[in-house]
Amino acid sequence: MIALLLPLAVQAQHRLPVKRDVAMEGVVNFRDMGGYVTTDGLRVEMGKLYRSGDLSQITDNDLEELKRRKIYTVIDLRSQKESALAPDRLLPGADYLALPLDSWNDSAVLLQQRSGMETMTALYADISHFKEIFRPFFEKLVTLPDTSAILIHSSLGKDRAGIAAALLLYALDIPVETIFSDYAASNFFRKNHNDAVVEECTKRYGIEHDKALQLTEAHPSYLQATFTAIIGKYGSVEAFFNIELGVDEMVKMILRRKFL
Repeated sequence: MIALLLPLAVQAQHRLPVKRDVAMEGVVNFRDMGGYVTTDGLRVEMGKLYRSGDLSQITDNDLEELKRRKIYTVIDLRSQKESALAPDRLLPGADYLALPLDSWNDSAVLLQQRSGMETMTALYADISHFKEIFRPFFEKLVTLPDTSAILIHSSLGKDRAGIAAALLLYALDIPVETIFSDYAASNFFRKNHNDAVVEECTKRYGIEHDKALQLTEAHPSYLQATFTAIIGKYGSVEAFFNIELGVDEMVKMILRRKFL
């Protein structure tokens, strides 16, 4: 079971010896998920798994960086509305898979009724669409060509991408403390952008400052809400992987061979 000792899981990722952040001109929170050590001492390969915010403002130099890193497979977790308003800019011939987690469109309604933290916790705890989103997500990972790296992204690169990254790292047998550390690192890599978002929320939309802060934060209790909901419904994360995602021990072995 996922431990509830959240303070143990928030060690800052940027203090770890592996440099994962990728400098991009038009993309926020772009990170390599390699370098993490599994429970049995193996290490996730660098240059194969990436996570970020959306790619709608990507520059020509950024495209060259994608090409250099062989990022030809992109999974977009934004809602259909978000993707339509700000389409990704990709490399020619890129394998693009939209897996819209549209339930996050309800955040505005929730926000009217609850605090920022309550809103985010409710969104993270809603696992009703996880099968339709994350089963094809893992199917894409299993069939990823050896010549291609994969990028998982959402709008801000911290929430939906954070959940996807957490599930992937869990499937690779990365310790829970490390998974939460990777999640919380968005607070470091998005700090300047978050400050601008908070200011816009308060001035343009009239959202209280504290509530806006809670919306932009990658708080461990949010991700904990996802795991708690999974365990509450299925009894364990492993059962959820098997029942809903088709990720059994054989699939996990394939993933470990591909990415470790």
